[in-house]
Amino acid sequence: MLGVGLGEIAAISAAMVWASSTVIYKRFSHSLSPLELNISKGVMACTMMCISLVLLQDSAIPSEINAWIWLVASGVIGIAVGDSAYFAALRNIGPARTLVIESMAPAITGILNILILGTYLNAMAWTGIIVTTIGVILAIKPRIKLPPLDKKKYKIGVCFALLAAACQAAGMVMSKAGMADEATSSLWAAMIRLFSGTMTVAMLVVFLKDHSINQAVKLSGISNKKWLIVAVFFGTFIGLWLQLGAVKYTDPAIAQTLLATAPLMVMTLALIKKEVITRNMIIGGVFAFFGVAVLLSA
Repeated sequence: MLGVGLGEIAAISAAMVWASSTVIYKRFSHSLSPLELNISKGVMACTMMCISLVLLQDSAIPSEINAWIWLVASGVIGIAVGDSAYFAALRNIGPARTLVIESMAPAITGILNILILGTYLNAMAWTGIIVTTIGVILAIKPRIKLPPLDKKKYKIGVCFALLAAACQAAGMVMSKAGMADEATSSLWAAMIRLFSGTMTVAMLVVFLKDHSINQAVKLSGISNKKWLIVAVFFGTFIGLWLQLGAVKYTDPAIAQTLLATAPLMVMTLALIKKEVITRNMIIGGVFAFFGVAVLLSA
């Protein structure tokens, strides 16, 4: 019987909202620097979270100092470093190559789970993670040969994508450690994590002359700002809230594996819209579906 709980449902839901927002963020990765885009989405999403905390009268704030340390650290590493590296990868090598490399995040999460939390997954869970990862890589493999990139730009982009995957994994595990106190709500955890990451990036930008906090906040000269707001609402505000809910109620490695299926959600939408679906997409999708089933049965 499949072990689908709140954590697994939250992770799959987060994958769905992130799938749609990735394409939109790509549009703005050439208008704003990775750091400026990180600040922009952080400021908007933090505002949305503050309003939600007030409306929901959520007072389930962390009570232990250790929880604050872990959540702040996860924000600095997972959001300040990880998201900036992700946007830099999108800018240098595009979404297709970036997503392939990002597929390594579940395995990295599983390893960090052991090193940081001392939590071990069983053999069936690892089998599910590996099969799902292979399926996602097969499915997102470009159906046409991608245009060649400048060698230096390609190496930089790959390094940023690897850094993003590692930081994403570390952020997930640290968030789990920070939410050990069951009283902490996922919205408060998301708020602390996002605020910490955004403030870290803002402080860094202050010292870098080729970036502007003013531009990140005002978005001067940026067209179609409404689409950025849509991406922030679903991809960052809702997505991060769901991600922390997933981390709270299930193992970080399992949550990260389910989150990594986001590209498959995009392909499902493409199928509904009667767009071209390749053999690799079908085979990869079957692999990933089987891997997820094994993972949830573990």
